[in-house]
Amino acid sequence: MMGYDPFFLSEKHPIPLPTLQGRISQEALDNGHVFDFTHFSIVMNRRTRFAVFSAACVDVSRAVDIPRNNSAWHFDERIGVENQVGPEYYADNDYDRGHLTRRRDICWGDRREAQDANYDSFCYANIALQHHEFNTGVWNCLEDWVLQKWNTAPRLIILTGPIHKDDDEEYCGVHGEAGCGVRVPFGFWKTALYLDKQDQVASVSFLIRQSPERSRDQCEYRRLVTYQVPLETIAKETGLQFDAGLYARNPLSTQLRLVAAGTEAAALPIRLPVYSPEDIRWT
Repeated sequence: MMGYDPFFLSEKHPIPLPTLQGRISQEALDNGHVFDFTHFSIVMNRRTRFAVFSAACVDVSRAVDIPRNNSAWHFDERIGVENQVGPEYYADNDYDRGHLTRRRDICWGDRREAQDANYDSFCYANIALQHHEFNTGVWNCLEDWVLQKWNTAPRLIILTGPIHKDDDEEYCGVHGEAGCGVRVPFGFWKTALYLDKQDQVASVSFLIRQSPERSRDQCEYRRLVTYQVPLETIAKETGLQFDAGLYARNPLSTQLRLVAAGTEAAALPIRLPVYSPEDIRWT
């Protein structure tokens, strides 16, 4: 099984998976074991029963059109049914089985390979509770914008995962009983890495909140608004530590350093609302 490949972009520019820090490292299933699937890999959170992150290798130039099969949902036996949020949580409600690694992104290679990737994407380990309006709206748009921008680029690495807060709402399904411990993620993040025209690694990162806004809420993120953010923000919100050299490869990292130094702090916010592809800063 061909999972995440750190040398996928280039032998000269390996992209190691992020490491787990603090609380998230203590909650990771099997000490942060990496579970490989076809063209992507996952690290699971034992407490939330969702992935900590999913990391995918995307070869746009070798994409294969594989029809969606909504009967393909399944548990991964290696991870264990007890460590995955199953179908009862998505039944008769407004929550979608939201893919982390997108199905279409990993359907590439020869046809059998693409079919295997398509099937693997429907594993319950690769999905999370996403409000229908989130999954079919801003999240879907963001996924399209990233791929459309780089539809001529040979390869991309896309990392994505949920964001959890201590006050996330518990949800035990329509017919479940309180105390199940499953909580609706506050939001989701996505980072795309690629090689720029100078053959150097570049990246863009995004964060979208899906949880309802409340009167006591002091959060800086508005619900269902896509924000482009520095990679440092993703690390702060998730407890992940990325390779040190990647932070400076994000177009908002310079602004973050200026703000930290107390200079030009008003020149550009370090979170940019994104309402269309034209709003994304690629450089």
